[in-house]
Amino acid sequence: MEQPLDHISRALERAQSEQRGVRSWVRPTTTDVRAVELAIAPKGSVTLAEQHLREHHVLCGRGKEDPAVSDRYRLLRTRVIQALKLQGQNTFGVTSPGPKEGKTLTSINLAISIAREGSYKVVLIDADLRKPSVADDLGIAVDKGLIDYLSSNLEFTDILLGTDIDNLYVVPGRREESNVAVPELLSSDKMRKLIEQLHGRDGCIVIVDLPPARLGDDVVALAPYLDSILLVVREGATAINELKESAELLRDFTILGTVLNQSSDRKLHFEGYYYHAAPERV
Repeated sequence: MEQPLDHISRALERAQSEQRGVRSWVRPTTTDVRAVELAIAPKGSVTLAEQHLREHHVLCGRGKEDPAVSDRYRLLRTRVIQALKLQGQNTFGVTSPGPKEGKTLTSINLAISIAREGSYKVVLIDADLRKPSVADDLGIAVDKGLIDYLSSNLEFTDILLGTDIDNLYVVPGRREESNVAVPELLSSDKMRKLIEQLHGRDGCIVIVDLPPARLGDDVVALAPYLDSILLVVREGATAINELKESAELLRDFTILGTVLNQSSDRKLHFEGYYYHAAPERV
């Protein structure tokens, strides 16, 4: 049985040699859009500003995106949905070995791409309690977020936001300057119950933007509540020893796949993404 590092190494090797065009990989399905009820109605809703999304490299639609970038996320979407279906999963976290490797942008754009496909309601949760940035990248003003839910008597619907992107819901983070015990909050019974509300729900996919794997115990605290983990690495920034350490930290969890961010493939004239599915248990 392969170890997590084997999956990561193969992804990095294939990312350097893979030359096929993305458009030849992606074949959008024509499945009927299912009328899926989230069954948990958010109390608030937000409109996402197109200009802000573009400035933060978030998919904004309306013909204002680089088609090559959109295709990359459609490819990632297809591979992730296939892996989730194969394993009967619907919740996964997105992490990276360290900061500034693209995990949050990957979480956001993957969530938007899946929501656009139309068959799933997508709940994007910012669980990077120390440095939440999903709301900043989406341009959402936050007065209460996940940390308030976990440390008070708020209900889930108090922090769940609908958006003007069909099928996309967001649980934002809010920066908290006090010295809170983050691992304890993420492993709390209340966090477990939040995930359980959405776990296994037909037609719903939950994407959790996790903290970096190597910074503290946060990921290990929350990962047991999730079906699997998607690991984002950045070419030219993620060192091999950081990959090894991350693989060791995540050895007890299912690796859904690995994403190579900012590929140096010179035939792709944009910041590309490479996905390698690794659905088997490690």
